[in-house]
Amino acid sequence: MSRASAPRLRVLADNRSVASHELSIVIPVLDDTELLRQLLTSIPADPRVDIVVVNGGAPEDRLNAICGRPDVQLLTSAPGRGRQMNAGASAAAGRWIVFLHADTRLPPRWSDEIRRASADPAVVGGSFRFRLDSAAWQARLIERAVERRVRWLHLAYGDQALFVRRDVFDALGGYREWPLMEDVDFVRRLRRAGTLYHSTQPVLTSARRWERDGWWRRSAKNMMLQSLFFAGVSPEQLATWYSRPPRRSMRDALVVMARVPSDERGKSRLTRDLGGDHGELRRALLLDTLDAVRDVADADLFVACEPAGSIAEMRGLLGNGARMFPQEGDTLGDRMRNAFGHLFAAGYSTVVMIGSDIPSLPAAHVAQAFQYLRDRPDGLVIGPAADGGYYLIGLRRLCPALFTSIAWSTADVLAATASVAEKSGLALSLVPPWQDVDTVDDLRRVLRDPHGATRTRAWAAAHGDLAVRDSGR
Repeated sequence: MSRASAPRLRVLADNRSVASHELSIVIPVLDDTELLRQLLTSIPADPRVDIVVVNGGAPEDRLNAICGRPDVQLLTSAPGRGRQMNAGASAAAGRWIVFLHADTRLPPRWSDEIRRASADPAVVGGSFRFRLDSAAWQARLIERAVERRVRWLHLAYGDQALFVRRDVFDALGGYREWPLMEDVDFVRRLRRAGTLYHSTQPVLTSARRWERDGWWRRSAKNMMLQSLFFAGVSPEQLATWYSRPPRRSMRDALVVMARVPSDERGKSRLTRDLGGDHGELRRALLLDTLDAVRDVADADLFVACEPAGSIAEMRGLLGNGARMFPQEGDTLGDRMRNAFGHLFAAGYSTVVMIGSDIPSLPAAHVAQAFQYLRDRPDGLVIGPAADGGYYLIGLRRLCPALFTSIAWSTADVLAATASVAEKSGLALSLVPPWQDVDTVDDLRRVLRDPHGATRTRAWAAAHGDLAVRDSGR
């Protein structure tokens, strides 16, 4: 680990391990409910640690539920990261305070690093190593640039989980309550106060802003704003430039909601009618569905995996044919809502979702859905299914009401969704109806269609009369 020293504040020596209740984590949030839930899940309860969440947005019931742990305190304040972090520090019990963004994950042994820092009385604060949660080569270049900035300038930023002794934080007067550059200013003042401890342990930060704005466009914008700040331009003026949306074309995401084929809970009605567990059929349906939609123009393909821990198995099945993320939530509606939220947060402006059991779906239906949405900022597009539900749904913005209070797996799903859309002011468009495969009769319908579904046809040919057995309906 590297250090910068110019001690001017007297800090009491502390060669002990950090004592009980003497580490605090302060997390400012603003419309970050799902990110916060994931973050708190990643931090196990520890009697030495208290967590303060400071909400700068409107009150929300889900925040109260997420922060229901005994070690988590939920506060509210006026929005502004510096203001929220100061409010959190005022309520924190710890002798050391870690300031953590909602989209950043701490390393497993983060508290050990602060123990090491605490053992040196000259150390007043520090940071962790910067890592992005992307496999893109651009991410590695940005990480190396940050490492050099920290090594040469001793200048870490807020997405590196800054930590500081409580008495030093108070002596410095906390963060400036600026609209921008509050972390840069704080670290500049902190390094004048004493030694900084830069841990080699990495925090993992979401790459969604770089993916949304473009790797080089966002990096260049950040460097320009920092240079202007160092040249004396006010944070208020910089904030007006920072908040301007980037000039870029719309980005489309197509997401397939998929249960891993080895899970026997998948396609339960179909396998019940067929008798036995037919994992190879579930696999064929999924792969045929992905083949059917893989070439939809200009749309990035994602698979939302269920259960959440099945990504490695799914990647082994699909290779690099699609990007993957876990489904999150207890109900189907929760999982759909969170999948839309994940992709909108990643910067996609148009998201279309389908199931994983539509092996003969014409790609033109999906392309038509994207076209409808491009022309309608408040649009909702649905692909009706014969059973009263839908096989496709697409949005330009998240509308949580579409995924709550719906009686899933009933003949009323489409009608109820259309009613919610009308109340929510969404312009509903329909693409041609199609049929997913829930029963043996649905499977027969696919086999009668001469187009696509090559793996499903091969499975039916290998299993004799199973695919044409009377379903008893």
